[in-house]
This record gives sequence, C-alpha cells and structure tokens, in this order.
Amino acid sequence: MSGNKQNEEDCSCYAKSRTPASCDIRNVTHPLRYYEFTQDEIKVLEECDKESFYRRCVPFSTLFATITYAAIKYGFLNRNPHFGVVPKVIMAAFLGHVYGRLTYLSTCDAKLRELPKNSHLGNVMRQYYLEHNPPPDPNKKR
Repeated sequence: MSGNKQNEEDCSCYAKSRTPASCDIRNVTHPLRYYEFTQDEIKVLEECDKESFYRRCVPFSTLFATITYAAIKYGFLNRNPHFGVVPKVIMAAFLGHVYGRLTYLSTCDAKLRELPKNSHLGNVMRQYYLEHNPPPDPNKKR
C-alpha cells in the first residue's frame, strides 16, 4: 500500500494526462517540456535577446574583429598563408558575440526576476537567485 502511495506522489511531476497506472514508466523528458510561456515571459525573453544582440554582441564583435584586423595588419599576429585575415577576424567576431551574450546575462536575469508573481519563470528565477545569493544576516558582525 505504501509503495502505491509513493507512485502516486511521484506522478505529480508528470503531465496531468498521465494516469497513476502509467506512473510505473518513468518520464525521461524534462518536466517543463510542455510548459507554455506567458505573454509577459515571451516579451521579456525577446527583449533580452534583442537588447543583448544590439547593445553587447554587435559592439563587442565589431571591436574584437577590428582589433584583430589591426593586429594582423601591423604585424602583431600572422595572417594565414592560404586564407589571409579572414579566419582570425571571423573567430574574433564570434568571440565578441559570445562575450556580448555572456555579459548581458546578469541584466536579463534581473529582468526575469521582475516578472509578475503569477509567472512561473519569474518565480523560478527569484528562487534560484535567493538560493545562490542569500540576503545578508543582520546579526552577523563584519
């Protein structure tokens, strides 16, 4: 009897269409596989994507590619004998893009934490933030 009750509790993470009889088969997909984002969540995620691209990726890609091209032109880096400056400049632009996305993560994280209280994504982000950045203890002396 207790084993059956345990199976019912394990089913809570599955889609509601599952029956307790099918709980013996473990779901190998992510529990949020069928999660539908709210309009607010979609808006914030699209905003994060656009802002990170235009405010960070484009400037850093341009800067890294320009510096790499100048370094090759003035002899600080060697050009590829077959392809010339192209591989290094493309790699620098790609690294600038990645660096731009990474530097915008904290800003996007803050925007997601500002989602309304009824947002599952906002609640998950707030909970994660509090777990990894606990508020300072007022009783603790420095």
